[in-house]
Amino acid sequence: MAEKRQYIDFKAIKERVPFSGVLARYRIELKRVNNVSLKGKCPLPSHSSKTPDTFYVNEAKGVFYCHSDSCKKNGHRAGGNVMDFVSAMENVNAYESAKRLDEWFPTTGNPAREPAKPAPVVESNKPLAFTLQGISHEHPMIQAKGISVETAKLYGAGYFSGKGTFAGRIVFPMYESGNLIGYAGRTTLPLTDDNPKWRLPKGLLKHFLYGLEKCDPAKPLILAESFWSPLFFREKGMQAAALMGTTLNDEQERCLEPFKVLWVALDNDEAGRAASEKLVQRLKGRHTVRVAHLREQAVA
Repeated sequence: MAEKRQYIDFKAIKERVPFSGVLARYRIELKRVNNVSLKGKCPLPSHSSKTPDTFYVNEAKGVFYCHSDSCKKNGHRAGGNVMDFVSAMENVNAYESAKRLDEWFPTTGNPAREPAKPAPVVESNKPLAFTLQGISHEHPMIQAKGISVETAKLYGAGYFSGKGTFAGRIVFPMYESGNLIGYAGRTTLPLTDDNPKWRLPKGLLKHFLYGLEKCDPAKPLILAESFWSPLFFREKGMQAAALMGTTLNDEQERCLEPFKVLWVALDNDEAGRAASEKLVQRLKGRHTVRVAHLREQAVA
């Protein structure tokens, strides 16, 4: 006798699960074309072409397609809906794909009655048209925080002695969807009204977490405040990403979807503890969340 399988509403799954959420789960970063379309390197196992940007996703329609010859030869797996995408990525049939999506993105109410939500329109930061040259990874302020030259070099962080906005600052290159979108700079000079401690690009959209691209979803992730933190914790044999503050927005939260275990490690003061509690309450529904009370921390 054939095994009786649990009924899964394929149509409801396709309507409920956002393609952006599935991409985030697989740590796939694509470039935004417009309000509904994304493009980039194809992540499908069938892909072998060296042609760039053949993979497209329409968030509004919930579909994907790869225009490469290698994927086209694989039939319908070159395109389709979110279930087809998971089927191709996991090499499973439609039922197993739907089952996994149902587990990854559970409903909060009655699945049969819950309406589909349109994919949110999210702006992105524009890629930077230049890179700062002559950055030195060796500086007393960096090494005084227990950060080695090797770790500073890994993150591209260092002292900029050139001219312009970031002159005389320790700079931290920021990446979103694989693109350099700007620098954060911590001054090494006395603070004045014209020389604040930290300087960020004007109009920066904090839709990412600093350092997250270097983190493995299979391992616990530390959420911290400062740009120093990912470097500081790497020296301790751990991985961390910075909120660039004490709050978490919706776009940043979506970036955390692949990570099962999170440690919240904000400043160990009254404001930091209050912000930590808010983060725990917000994240505990989808993640295992713990709070770390640090004895030492690199935050200034």
